[in-house]
Amino acid sequence: MELKADTIAPTDVRATLGRHILADGMDMVLDMDASQGRHLVDAKSGRRFLDLFGFYASSALGMNHPGLRSDAAFMKRLTDAAVNKIANSDVYTPHFARFVDTFERVGIPQSMSHAFFVSGGALAVENALKAAFDWKVRLNFTKGYRREVGHKVLHFDHAFHGRTGYTLSLTNTVPNKTAYFPKFDWPRVSTPMIAHEGGEATLDCDLEVREALSLAQIKRAFLDHPDDIACILVEPIQ
Repeated sequence: MELKADTIAPTDVRATLGRHILADGMDMVLDMDASQGRHLVDAKSGRRFLDLFGFYASSALGMNHPGLRSDAAFMKRLTDAAVNKIANSDVYTPHFARFVDTFERVGIPQSMSHAFFVSGGALAVENALKAAFDWKVRLNFTKGYRREVGHKVLHFDHAFHGRTGYTLSLTNTVPNKTAYFPKFDWPRVSTPMIAHEGGEATLDCDLEVREALSLAQIKRAFLDHPDDIACILVEPIQ
């Protein structure tokens, strides 16, 4: 297959994508070069936007961070990782060791020295659930259970945790995202979230009532499913 050397004009991006995918995203085309930090530039209009999105919180440092762009050694390692997709769990590289060493210094507490790296938020949730299931079932065996008990996840409504196997049972924002897939019957409680539609004066007017309702539902879930709830999944920022 011959790759075209020319680029696609910003005004043609949506139509090009729309020929093969559901192109219902934001009405802008990101200018990858002009965007800086928390300011995103629309390549079609030149308008600048303050980024309150962060690509689903995956871009914590913003666009074109100068500390990364100006580091030639870092850019070389980044290119190595992009060009050579190494199976790091089985084939080790100095790049991976350097990353883990840095991560130990800045992000791994001494009380939890072991790490498990997963590509993607939904898979991170799934592996956290697996660890919780394993812990809960083993704990129940020590209590005298002779069968596997501890496979339920208490979660909240209005939450999105992904569309993989386990997370289908937890995601409940738009019904058509999960409507016709098999799901587990796990306890779901109401979210005492702050709604911004009413303005600042009414943000907290019934928050305590909603918190009390959620706590009552949580207590009811533990009474209805004794020893069967392995964990509670919380999405503090939606």
